[in-house]
Amino acid sequence: MGAAWTVLRAGVRRRWRAWVALALLIGLFAAIVTTLAAGARRTDSAYPRLLTWSRAPDLMFYTADRESATFASPSVASIEQLPVATTTAAVSSYTVLSPGDAEIYAPQTSAIPGVFFRRKILSGRLPDPGQVNEADVSFTLAQQHHLRVGDWFRLTLLPLRGPPPVVRFRIVGIDAAPSEFPPQTGSGINLVWATPAFYRHEQGQPVSGGIAVAMRLRRGAAGLPVALREAQRLAAGKLVLDYPLAIQAVNTERSIHLLAVALWLLAGLIGLVGLLITGQLLARLSFVESDDYATLRALGMSQRQLLAAALGRAALIGVGAGAAGAALAVALSPLFPVGLAAVAEPHPGLDADPLVLTAGFLGAIVVTAACAAWPAWHAAAEHSTGPAPPARPSRGWQAVAAATPPFSPVPALIGVRLALRRGTGRSAVPVFSTVTGAVVGVAAVCGALVFSASLGHLFSRPSLYGVTWDASVQSLGSDTQTGIRAAIPALASDPLVRAWATGYAGAPIQIDGISADSMAMSPGHRGSLQPVVTQGRLPQRAGEITLGARTLAAVGSRLGETVSVSLGGGRRSEARIVGIAVFPTFSDTLSLGKGSAITAGELRRLLPHGASLPAQDTMLVRFWPGITPAAGVAALAARLDRRGPFDVQPASTPTDLVNFGRVQAMPLLVGVALGALAVLTITHLLITSVRRRRRDFAVLRTIGFTRGQIRGAVAWQAETLMAAALAAGIPAGIVCGRVAWLVFAHQLGIVAHPDVPLLLTVALAAGALALAVVVAALPGEAAARANPSTALRSE
Repeated sequence: MGAAWTVLRAGVRRRWRAWVALALLIGLFAAIVTTLAAGARRTDSAYPRLLTWSRAPDLMFYTADRESATFASPSVASIEQLPVATTTAAVSSYTVLSPGDAEIYAPQTSAIPGVFFRRKILSGRLPDPGQVNEADVSFTLAQQHHLRVGDWFRLTLLPLRGPPPVVRFRIVGIDAAPSEFPPQTGSGINLVWATPAFYRHEQGQPVSGGIAVAMRLRRGAAGLPVALREAQRLAAGKLVLDYPLAIQAVNTERSIHLLAVALWLLAGLIGLVGLLITGQLLARLSFVESDDYATLRALGMSQRQLLAAALGRAALIGVGAGAAGAALAVALSPLFPVGLAAVAEPHPGLDADPLVLTAGFLGAIVVTAACAAWPAWHAAAEHSTGPAPPARPSRGWQAVAAATPPFSPVPALIGVRLALRRGTGRSAVPVFSTVTGAVVGVAAVCGALVFSASLGHLFSRPSLYGVTWDASVQSLGSDTQTGIRAAIPALASDPLVRAWATGYAGAPIQIDGISADSMAMSPGHRGSLQPVVTQGRLPQRAGEITLGARTLAAVGSRLGETVSVSLGGGRRSEARIVGIAVFPTFSDTLSLGKGSAITAGELRRLLPHGASLPAQDTMLVRFWPGITPAAGVAALAARLDRRGPFDVQPASTPTDLVNFGRVQAMPLLVGVALGALAVLTITHLLITSVRRRRRDFAVLRTIGFTRGQIRGAVAWQAETLMAAALAAGIPAGIVCGRVAWLVFAHQLGIVAHPDVPLLLTVALAAGALALAVVVAALPGEAAARANPSTALRSE
């Protein structure tokens, strides 16, 4: 291999600038792919790492401020003495009357956020434990109420008696605690974290609230079943209010995982296009380097030695590309994670993922060598000893000639044949890889249009994700005997309200041991507001149940089968699955694809012996057409203020969709990027074709072609390549976009309704053909201005 090493060293001295430029270009693709892959891994792991960093509790038990006929109120001491607990801390909670979406938590000691349940501070600082009026707020509450560090936040508490007290806090920090991340709902989300001093100041005051006991278990999440059984023993037949953080964490991790999947897909698509472009560039380099192969073969080098020299060249370029890609990937790492993961990331800034960086470095070398192998072998094989065989028209050339209409303009005939003919020897150009790359780009743009249009259609049709109403009303406080009943007269006489329904949302149902909170809504007044059914029907009597698609898959059952159902882990009953539905988000296990629907009679049947069914706690409202949700909610809240403590909220988009909506433009951006790369691929082929076929263009000029006809031939060449890419790419993109949307909808458990934007697709085709003419202008001008005598003399 001494001869190969000599040729390689000579190539380094002569062409190192071109090799370095090629290494940097390949390194750019490697850096983008490596950065996206590392960002996807960092995005996916951000929330679990926050859980570890914050020493988050495994379980929270809630005990109300007064006894209830349905829910247990065990003492804090009895909860803290459960044998499964290793560490506990008590937090007093205060029910807020206004704004109704906020809740105050005040740790009773400095254990929170000290050695237990730390909070990541996004801006500002933690409040001073000795200050009564200092607080930090969750980032979700800060976003909803536009709070900043230094603002004063006024809250009205729900009293047990007397006038409602008002408290004011100075916001000293914006935090992100593990329990505050969407799509978690219910207690502990939109929090105002007060201080132990505030707890001591408010102790004994007649305000509604309770105590939450945060608990770390000996076996972590694996100890939850034992802890819940011990809590049931303390409940003495009543229901226990417990919040396992593990269930909430699964929801948040799944929501963030959607962003990671999008990054992985983007990395794969960019890698595919980079592979196509790298193959073309290395093929062109092999053709250029092969100009000396005839001389080297005459001096005695074998085909194997020429191939070894070419692969050594590719390996050197790959090493440079891998090193440049790894360095640039580390420099770009602060761009990730994205979305909610960026909020959760406990250690933002530069990050070096050894696994991804090593894989990226080795991958750049392997891909570069693999892309160079076939062109190098082909170039070495063409320069065999002996006279070269006479050139013959290939079958592909004959097929192109036969397929071209004979009455077409002469520049069109020449352009079409130049576009679809690969050529031989020094005039060969990578037609197949170019068309393949262009097809991938067109398919990506078309698929992204279908996916983005389907996503936009989903956001414009809330019923597709289970929201059939405009606002929800829930009772505040712990009065389980009255519930939502006092709001009914106001709803019945409200001229803005078209339909309304009452019932229960978020009943803690377990199906074959799997949590799937349930809705039990009435049919509705002046219109149904029931969940959207995709198969079967809603339950009509006790002993029937309708499940979400993901809950049905988790249970492992099918329509018509019977499952075991219990309420809060109590006594079990049998229920038959009669339908599959899309549920709105009301709790951690009542959301997209998850949850269940039962009747009020079934809910009563599942209650523990001696427990009474509490009053209905939820009302769903639909306004008349033309009434904006914001105006309807404001007017409804004003009417209900005079009848009791109610929380009126507009219907919200599920957090999984909101998180994906933050990258809603990503599929389209990816498609546009790949489409741009497809155009660059065609441009590269045109430039290569003009250079390598300068003899053909010189002959055309000699036999009478004008400069305008040469430009027209190059334009027709570009049009033909783009038309071939559109003919294959548009149908493939529509199919891929529909399939991607159907898979996405199935994973989320929403109604699948793909939308194909025909007008945009036609506009895409017309724009692509027009763009092909534009990109052909410079190569066409270069071919037209070339001196025919110079080209023929050099040949």
